[in-house]
Amino acid sequence: MNLIMNEHNTPIPPARNYGSASGRKKTGMVAVALGSGIATILTATLLLSGCAATSTPGSIPSTEVTFQHIHKLEAGQADGGLLVAAHDGLYRLVLGTNGEATVVGPVGGFDFDLMGFAIAGGTAFASGHPGADTTGTFGTPNLGLISSTDMGENWTSVSLTGVTDFHALTASVDGNTDARVFGIDTSKQRIQRSLDGGRTWSEGAEIVARDIFAVGQQLFATTPDGLAVSDDDGSTFVIDSSAPDLYLVAADHEGQLVGVDINRTLWTRNAGGVWTSGSTVTGQPEALAVDGKRIYVADERGIAFTEDLGATWMVLTLRT
Repeated sequence: MNLIMNEHNTPIPPARNYGSASGRKKTGMVAVALGSGIATILTATLLLSGCAATSTPGSIPSTEVTFQHIHKLEAGQADGGLLVAAHDGLYRLVLGTNGEATVVGPVGGFDFDLMGFAIAGGTAFASGHPGADTTGTFGTPNLGLISSTDMGENWTSVSLTGVTDFHALTASVDGNTDARVFGIDTSKQRIQRSLDGGRTWSEGAEIVARDIFAVGQQLFATTPDGLAVSDDDGSTFVIDSSAPDLYLVAADHEGQLVGVDINRTLWTRNAGGVWTSGSTVTGQPEALAVDGKRIYVADERGIAFTEDLGATWMVLTLRT
């Protein structure tokens, strides 16, 4: 896989305290071959590489697909599929047997560079940059916040059009209220938050985070100091001293929390808040998702999943 340096690959700053919103107060089962050291944070652009598979006479040959520069994975869809937010749009993986998966997309024909992507209450939220064929109505150079109620077939601009590029997004919904949407805008060192489905925004605590994830009424952030947790919509954060030093964090629809730490070890947290370590991910993970026992990771192998906390892996073979 040819990789290029992430455009926002900056050194992790020194540890800090986090204060209030108004200011700082203080392909088959494979064995995983482990490399030494922590890989440089890498991403790349999406490639649809053509290597025609063997086909029967009269059939249309499928083409193997290699994703690069994957920003987000979303599992647990109603049809059992996996959503991939990538450099050239949103793609749906229809999972088959023996690690085979069919790639459909870009969904809706939209070629957005989806830097941030999240789903809450049946609504998808996204941010990033317009693609070469994106209509000017979505804004330039940044998409701001856009939303879709049909999982990417159609999109609507919600706010911050042309202004903001959220490099991470998360959202949650409680009952019939509007979704709570949180974003990381790399031009600001504060959590950006909206409590009305993304229509209006305010700033939360000053914080530097690689990844964020909202679960119920809590907001989690992976920081240089460890896993930070907010119970007040990002106004303040407290470091969870019992949690590992996570790099990526995700949760399923049941609220099960999983993560990958800075040493590439998988972790899962049970309902009692106890963390359990698993095996190690190959290379530097780019995206993470979980659906029950199945954990998906995008890394140098492509997209792989494990159902035993990384003891064994199935690498997906992707075809059109």
